[in-house]
Amino acid sequence: MAYKLEIRPLATMEILEAFDWYELQRVGLGVEFLDELDTFYKSLLRNPSSYGYYDKPVRQGKMERFPYVVVFEIFDELILVYSVFMTKQDPGKKRLG
Repeated sequence: MAYKLEIRPLATMEILEAFDWYELQRVGLGVEFLDELDTFYKSLLRNPSSYGYYDKPVRQGKMERFPYVVVFEIFDELILVYSVFMTKQDPGKKRLG
């Protein structure tokens, strides 16, 4: 099945904030973050059901190099990404929507 990926506004904001922060740490590190996120998305599109549940029916998957999880839900042929959340934050701050 071919899935379509939709990134919600909150996730987009979190991605941009992470990119900016990493670029301030070292020029090019933000691009590396985006590259890894793209690799994660490719894996997600291949097999979204392989990721565990955060709070059913919402799932999450961890990025390899950076301390982030991608929080998403599967709807038929659509994968809706709610959040790209830094794992060092208080999990109570993880929002969906």
